[in-house]
Amino acid sequence: MSDDPIQVRNKGVRRSFPKYRQTVLDIARESQRIPSFPIVRRMRLGELDQAKRESSMKIGWTTLFGRAYALTCEQLPELRDLFVAYPTKQLYRHPHTVASISIHRHDNAGFERLIWGRWCNAESTPLIQLQDQLHFFCQAPIEQAYREGMILERRNPLMRRIAWWWIMNCSGRKRAKHIGTFSISSLGGQGAFNLHHPLITSSSLAFGPIHDSGECEVVLICDHRAMDGMIGAKALQHLENVLCNKMVNELSVKTNCVAA
Repeated sequence: MSDDPIQVRNKGVRRSFPKYRQTVLDIARESQRIPSFPIVRRMRLGELDQAKRESSMKIGWTTLFGRAYALTCEQLPELRDLFVAYPTKQLYRHPHTVASISIHRHDNAGFERLIWGRWCNAESTPLIQLQDQLHFFCQAPIEQAYREGMILERRNPLMRRIAWWWIMNCSGRKRAKHIGTFSISSLGGQGAFNLHHPLITSSSLAFGPIHDSGECEVVLICDHRAMDGMIGAKALQHLENVLCNKMVNELSVKTNCVAA
């Protein structure tokens, strides 16, 4: 005899864990081992918002924040420190920044998923070039835009765990190269502010929408093993200064060159 229709409707559906969520699962597990804390600052970015609108370049907020924070890490080298647990506890300082950018997109099967793009040495890379790289991560086939991640994602769970453990605990250089020195994970473009998200780099940046007043909430999540709150607060202060001065100038200079 078949089940009662009402009972069938009340039953949940169990399905296997999606393969395209494996990396998110790995990141969530690794982030639980990092003692992290958030620091929030309300920034006045009205002048930058106006320069962005008037610029001949089509530069997004993620690119502006990424380059500005990379320049901040150049001035505050403590932000490039990565904690290494084995064989002895130490701090590894990478010679330049490697930014990991969370990107939401659809895969070939039409599923919504996350991938991560990387900017290497964003402090020395022009805005337009960073924007082109971000466009590639967002538009290119996932097998090209996220090649290394797809290779790791297809490995069996044991091999993935070993690879993650080694990179996160034993080699600061490999962690910087494959994971990043800092990350950006923001929902500002969707009108939201993700105050807390998993941390697997030394610091991670997120920003909310730009309000009509020109103000914007920015959060920096920090690895407490690598830095204290004072460094994080100083980083946000320096970041706002870079955004309001150097980024405005870079957008304005390009616009003036085109106008001339």
